[in-house]
Amino acid sequence: MTQPCPGPILATKPRLKAPRGACDTHAHILGPYDRFPLNENRSYTAPEAPLEDFLVLLASLGLERAVIVHGSAHGIQLDVTEDAILRMEGRARGVAVVEPDITDRELERLNEVGFRGLRFTTLLRGGSGVENIEGLAARIQRLGWHVQLFIDGPSQLGGLIPMLSDLPVDLVVDHMGHFTPSDGIDHPGFRTLLDLVQGGRCWVKLSGAYRKTEAGAPFHDMTPFAQALIEARSDRMVWATDWPHVMLRDRQMPDDATSLDWALDWGVDEATMHTILVDNPAELYGFR
Repeated sequence: MTQPCPGPILATKPRLKAPRGACDTHAHILGPYDRFPLNENRSYTAPEAPLEDFLVLLASLGLERAVIVHGSAHGIQLDVTEDAILRMEGRARGVAVVEPDITDRELERLNEVGFRGLRFTTLLRGGSGVENIEGLAARIQRLGWHVQLFIDGPSQLGGLIPMLSDLPVDLVVDHMGHFTPSDGIDHPGFRTLLDLVQGGRCWVKLSGAYRKTEAGAPFHDMTPFAQALIEARSDRMVWATDWPHVMLRDRQMPDDATSLDWALDWGVDEATMHTILVDNPAELYGFR
């Protein structure tokens, strides 16, 4: 049994007016559980977060596109994420969690559905471990997919660099590498992340600030990480809500409008904001 975690709250109206084509590049669809059961081997048990609720969120934030990252609570049963992608009729792409023995034919089928990457983690049960990255990266190269990584950057990123540096596909790092304000932007692990970004094959999701903030909303103490990453390569940054905010047991559930308005704290011009919210996701995920 896993400890239950709370569900999301309704978002208020953001101050930031998202440009046309803006994309939430990281959200999970959970359930309905009578149709899409939870995986027995999982790290959390969250309330249902169906597509209908997520579409309400997108509308309230003024976002047109989304990337559905398959939630580890559903294991490798991708039907819940596949269903969401198809029902969004071209407005969504997906990131899958698969076993290393998945067939090439199935990868090709998932590509037709709209999946564009594979997620690997060291932090969640039910996901795919980093030991599977090299073999699968070689197989998804021909599809133009990427590897998405959810790890504890301060303690784990450095040890993965030899492998990550040799990947034949692009790398996407979740939630700014999972650093805390007390780590600081001079932390060796964060400097390593900046080096990866500057190489041009690494993208970073400017997301999850609410998970690591030590000051709370509106996450000003997380802004230096975003600013340093944007300065390194603004053309490799994307933004996300991380809805429905699973595993928040000891922190306040964020208002997603605040997560979008956090972008106003970055101090970037309108063109750079458009690059991060619209152009970069369109390039990375193949929106047409």
